[in-house]
Amino acid sequence: MSFPNGSDAEGVLKRLEDYAKNDFEPHSRRMWGHIYYAGLKDVVELARKAYLMYMDKTMLDFTCFPSLLRMEREVVRMASSLLNGDEEVVGNFTYGGTESIMLALKAAREKFRKEEGGNVVPEIVLPATAHPAFWKSAEYLGMRCLRAKLDDELRADVETVKELVGDKTAMIVGSAPNYPFGVVDDIKALSDIAVDGKLWLHVDACLGGFHLPFFRELGEKIPDFDFSVEGVHSISADFHKYGLSPRGASVILYRNAKLREGQIFVMASWPGYPLVNTAVLSTRSAGTLAAAWAVMSYLGFDGYLKLAKKTLYAKKRLIDGLTELGLELLGSPEGAVLAFTSERHNLFKVSTLMAEKGWYVQSQPGSKKLGFPRSLHFSVIPGHAEVVDEFLEDMREVLPECECSYPEMSSFDVSKLKFGEDGLPEDSELISELIHSMPPEIVESVFKQFINELIFR
Repeated sequence: MSFPNGSDAEGVLKRLEDYAKNDFEPHSRRMWGHIYYAGLKDVVELARKAYLMYMDKTMLDFTCFPSLLRMEREVVRMASSLLNGDEEVVGNFTYGGTESIMLALKAAREKFRKEEGGNVVPEIVLPATAHPAFWKSAEYLGMRCLRAKLDDELRADVETVKELVGDKTAMIVGSAPNYPFGVVDDIKALSDIAVDGKLWLHVDACLGGFHLPFFRELGEKIPDFDFSVEGVHSISADFHKYGLSPRGASVILYRNAKLREGQIFVMASWPGYPLVNTAVLSTRSAGTLAAAWAVMSYLGFDGYLKLAKKTLYAKKRLIDGLTELGLELLGSPEGAVLAFTSERHNLFKVSTLMAEKGWYVQSQPGSKKLGFPRSLHFSVIPGHAEVVDEFLEDMREVLPECECSYPEMSSFDVSKLKFGEDGLPEDSELISELIHSMPPEIVESVFKQFINELIFR
């Protein structure tokens, strides 16, 4: 497509509608991943209005828009109070969990360099279930990740973490909960290691930060994972997940301002104005900040508690229903994120057939080499309470068609892959099985080439 000559507004919007014809509808309650919808139209409308009010204001310079500084301070305090922070806790609004994690790594790296010198590659000790954002950030920042094994409950194996910690350790990571299986790492045990070694402990609560506290309030047994745990230095939490705000809204919190110092970037040695950045991004629309502030102010503690009750109902109903149908729950997930496996069913085919019925169910290929099982992943949201029974009925219809083996990959010809008009491969089942069967390092290499040469052209 060449640079456009211009068109009428109606025609432009019509084309956007046409582009979206194969997309899932995010507010349909039929997506079990990627979308965190409260199931309340008034929340969506409020968020949109708040976004539009502040869409054209930039977070680059608070002196022009002091209201943004006030809102950022307030959403940080909201998050901090929920996660047992005291008055010393500081933080910043970011555009997503990856940015929050990257900032925490940068702050920890700068602290490590100041104390240990700059000639050592700082290391991060993290469980195999830690989000890839840590690996991505480490690659950007010149750090090295050391992967700890999992215990029988799919949590970070504490003994392995102890073995990996050394003179080069700049950070230990725990998840609350982890993304693949939804279980919370033993943050207290990781804290003991961090305190003994005077090490930085980061808790990734991007998923759990805005629903685990409410689950606990409803009587669920949620282990301590926040600033109530002595060794926790920083926490990442996403407003745009279970905070139910529009995408592009997260927070990074630090136990005190001293720890945050390494996050901040300042540049005065150029002819322009002194550039001060508290985040990775510089020019940012304030729309998502305003929307996050508005949603939290509107719902309040009681509103989130009511929605958490719906999420908890849907979670328990889903576990009971899928277990009855023959799937196996992986681990003992404390939060709203679940994964199921099965020895009898081709789970990739389940995902495909459910998509034909209008449901999005994310398949996790796992890894034969690393011993991770194939599974189906579910992020349970409040809106699922109204549709979980319908979903289970459709699963009941689909599962008998999926009692079959997976395709043999030893002699697969990649040239046989078929692609749709959007350039994406059509046979997702085959792709998933390839990912499961191939060594991860080969998958990563192939995907880089595939994305670079075929998808984004």
